[in-house]
Amino acid sequence: MRTISPTELKEILDKNEPALVIDIREPEKYVAGHISGSVNIFQKDVPQNIEKIPREGKVIIACTYGMKSDQVYIYLREKHKFRNLYILEGGLYEWVRDVDPGMTAL
Repeated sequence: MRTISPTELKEILDKNEPALVIDIREPEKYVAGHISGSVNIFQKDVPQNIEKIPREGKVIIACTYGMKSDQVYIYLREKHKFRNLYILEGGLYEWVRDVDPGMTAL
C-alpha cells in the first residue's frame, strides 16, 4: 500500500496538482470538519460510488486515524484495478496535528 504524509498532501494541494481526497468517515463527521476540497464517500457507500473516483491523478483515502482506509484501498485496487491510490498516513488525526491544528474534525 502506498501512503502519503499530511505534509506531502498539503504540498500537492497547495500546488493544485491533480488529486482528490476521499474522506470515508461518516457524513456527520465530515460536516464537522474536513480537508478543504475533499469529497465525502462514506466507507460503506464506496461500491455504489465508483464512478465518482477518478483514475487519473492521485486519489488519497482519508479516515480518522488511517486504519479504515486500508480496507477501501484494497477494495478499490483489487476489485476495480485502481492504480492511483494513496492512504493519508495517520489519517485526519495527523493532518490536524501536522498541518491544520484549527480543524475540528475529530
